Amino acid sequence: MSFLLLTASYTWAVPADAGYDFYSIFYVLAFALNLGLLVWEGHRRGYALRPWLVLLACTTLAFILGTKLLALSGPEWRSLLGTGRWPGSEARTVLGGALAGTITLLALRRPFGFSWHVFDAFTLPMCAALVVQCVGCVLTGCCFGEVTPGGWGLTYPPDTLPYLVQVVRGAIPVGAAQSLPVHPTQLYSLLLCAGVALVLVLTRHKSWPGGSRRLLHLGLLLTGRLLIEFWRDPAGEQVGATTHVHLGVALKQVQWALLLLGPAVLGLWAWRLRQAPAPERLPTQNPVRNLLAVAGLLLLTAWLGQQALTLPEVLVVKALLLGVLVLEGGALLLGAAGQLQPLRVALPLGLATVVFVLTSQVPADSVRRGLESYNTVSGGFSAGSFQRQQNTGGGCGGASPLVEYRHRYATGTFDYAHTRLPGTDVDGRIHKAEATWGVRLHAGSDHLKPTSDSSFYQAYNQPDNLLIAINPYVQLDRQWLGVGIGLMAGNLGFHRIYYGDKQSVLDVQASLRVGSRPQLFAIADYNFLGYGSANPQHRLGLGTGFGGTRWQVIGGAARAKDYNIAEGQSRWSGFVEARGTLTPQWQASSFLTLGNPNQQQIGLRFGYRLPGKSTRR
Repeated sequence: MSFLLLTASYTWAVPADAGYDFYSIFYVLAFALNLGLLVWEGHRRGYALRPWLVLLACTTLAFILGTKLLALSGPEWRSLLGTGRWPGSEARTVLGGALAGTITLLALRRPFGFSWHVFDAFTLPMCAALVVQCVGCVLTGCCFGEVTPGGWGLTYPPDTLPYLVQVVRGAIPVGAAQSLPVHPTQLYSLLLCAGVALVLVLTRHKSWPGGSRRLLHLGLLLTGRLLIEFWRDPAGEQVGATTHVHLGVALKQVQWALLLLGPAVLGLWAWRLRQAPAPERLPTQNPVRNLLAVAGLLLLTAWLGQQALTLPEVLVVKALLLGVLVLEGGALLLGAAGQLQPLRVALPLGLATVVFVLTSQVPADSVRRGLESYNTVSGGFSAGSFQRQQNTGGGCGGASPLVEYRHRYATGTFDYAHTRLPGTDVDGRIHKAEATWGVRLHAGSDHLKPTSDSSFYQAYNQPDNLLIAINPYVQLDRQWLGVGIGLMAGNLGFHRIYYGDKQSVLDVQASLRVGSRPQLFAIADYNFLGYGSANPQHRLGLGTGFGGTRWQVIGGAARAKDYNIAEGQSRWSGFVEARGTLTPQWQASSFLTLGNPNQQQIGLRFGYRLPGKSTRR
């Protein structure tokens, strides 16, 4: 695709292609740039990340919906209010997004503990995003201008909106090579946004009251849009394109609204400048408030469904909500005193699953059909604690006395796996089993502390110890039987049987499944490593797929390794693990031990299935 071509008649032939979705590409790029700049701006201002991400999720969803709601026609509004179903219209207007985002920010500013300065944080990122989106509008042909009288401007190829509008109006014949030149109103908007951003940058050192820059930003954009509308074709306007005459002045509906809003906002900006500046107030952490907001967003996105939100929009909302849930889950898991509290993280983990289930836009998993193989990348987090007795080798003096320590650990896991499905491959070879081979990388830290006042071992141990391990593995599965084996090497964790002040450096894992995964099956694991190597468990349990392959739940008993523990303590605990294929690409699983305060562990993992190799005979 070439760039805009400048011709001798001062026209630009836009390389638009009706079969190529330029708009969606630049729409996603604009959102990504906006959110990236907003996260950076929040960091620069010292905002706590968790409430800031919640606020961004709320305002982003409001902006998305606002762009569509304001562009709905009267009949579409009546259908929405009467049936509760979102109309199929794809029209958008940034005016609705700005209005909805501002109203949402007004409603949430005080409850989330932000001062008026938070409005200013949105100004420059929005300008940058609009500049990017304007490029998409140029290449798509939406928001186009009227025909220029001087034969200059943008020309569009067949099947684009400006071309089709001119054909319907009889301005050009059917089959014409290109449209008549039109005003580049999209570029006018681009220059407007860039100019407003320049004004904001030049005035950034002025000590203005909080919210002043947002008012200046909106006032200039609204006033500039009022002027651009004089050259914009009504057919390229999504809202308020009808002309109305008042006091002998003919303006579009949107211009009459902008004529009131633009000066009003600039007047409010001038009034705001007369107020005494106040220092910016930073938000405080409130996990309950954050999770309630996430729950509300989940309910809203579930009700809206795929008619209201496109896949890129859903992914944007998912990314923000999952960021909040991961941060809240980690904070609640460790607790205010740094103690592991797995039950407190149940709500974030549950909501994390609901994020994917309620906002998924695809049917049940069918990705395996016709595939020969596929690759999966996964990322996971685990945390836990355990108590054990440990000592050191004493040379000629023998081993030192046993002292009880509590270990608290947190690890992250990256997993890359290749799966070959059963069947006949392209070379005619028959594979009866599903084979998976992969490698996991575990990294984290272990903090140990004596449970008594004895300081005998404090000279031998650092408070925090690095955990890092590599774990290659192989898994073979048939309908009624599955076996797996793996090796782990590195700084695995403090689960050696003897002299527990040293980390295990080499160990093996093994797994066995008997039974049909969709119905009922039994499992036995030696050194279960799905969520890290800090304290692997031996497991015995039963599982079911509820008659299918999309969901699995496994429960049973887990046993710690054979290191020394205090008299009266137990190595055994209950466990539950849930696995789900949320979409054809996304997978999730979680693991939790229960019933033993001296053996606590919790884990969460998400996986993404890469496009597979479809070469089945």
